[in-house]
Amino acid sequence: MTGTNTGARDDPVPAAPDNLPRGCYWFTDPDGALCLSPGCMARIQDPDAQCLCDTLTARFDRLTGKLRDLEERHRYANVWWHALSSVVRDHPDGPAIITETRTRAGR
Repeated sequence: MTGTNTGARDDPVPAAPDNLPRGCYWFTDPDGALCLSPGCMARIQDPDAQCLCDTLTARFDRLTGKLRDLEERHRYANVWWHALSSVVRDHPDGPAIITETRTRAGR
């Protein structure tokens, strides 16, 4: 029976730079030796420990998504701010509006 190369100890992936999974994985080197490439601190300290990579990868993916959302909100706010500033500067009462805004903002 051939394995599916899941990267588990009983089903290691063959060593090749283009097929290595993220996180911890077991692989066979070109000489056929079974090797662990740890991706989490738990496995670095104990090869038989429970792998924490799935948990860390999921957290990383969630945080990356949140960062992307925040960056998009910032881009939108920046466009809005520049448009609003331009309208206020061009308004006949612009200098008075800017002065009042600075007073209310404590600047």
